[in-house]
Amino acid sequence: MIQITELEKTYHSGNLKVEALRGVSLTIKDGEFVAVVGASGSGKSTLMNIIGCLDTATSGQYLLDGVEVAGLPEKKLSRIRSEKISFIFQSFNLIPTLTARENVELPLIYRKMSRNARSSLALQALEAVGLADRANHRPWQLSGGQQQRVAIARAFACNAPLILADEPCGNLDSKAGQAVMDILHILNKAGKTVLLITHDRHAADTAMRQIHISDGRITV
Repeated sequence: MIQITELEKTYHSGNLKVEALRGVSLTIKDGEFVAVVGASGSGKSTLMNIIGCLDTATSGQYLLDGVEVAGLPEKKLSRIRSEKISFIFQSFNLIPTLTARENVELPLIYRKMSRNARSSLALQALEAVGLADRANHRPWQLSGGQQQRVAIARAFACNAPLILADEPCGNLDSKAGQAVMDILHILNKAGKTVLLITHDRHAADTAMRQIHISDGRITV
């Protein structure tokens, strides 16, 4: 699914030059559960942003399902993000004025799905993560673990083949974090490719394999 070769990413701020990624190469196959492990500032989130088509590399090659994404216009990148990639973030990224069901429905609007179809799919996704009874609750009425499960339900409803999870347990206690990891593994067993970005070695140990990154370079 993912083929990256000699990826470089350099940021410039005035006279300051920051090399976030330095010659990163990796391959991730369909259906894998891979953890990218590294300390804060190691380059793992930059790598995720490029894989998720939220940022572009300075140089190197990135193929997603055999398609070179570098240089694609924003309209095509937006379509790739909508159809092929689901994101789960540490901060949940839920809209506080919307209910859990409405938050799950939101990405489906861009697919021009009917309201009834969106609502039905959102409820199915919330049921899959054990939150059907919280469908009409707003984020502030939910615990952190429940909010993250809503975010996972949103990813589930999108039915994208690739799930990018950036520190999904970072704001959760150990019990809620374990519940989130369990759901990610269920999605993986259902055929989704999962890329977990984490500094948590315990979470990383549950993956099929680990990729360690330090100072913008893959070390293992």
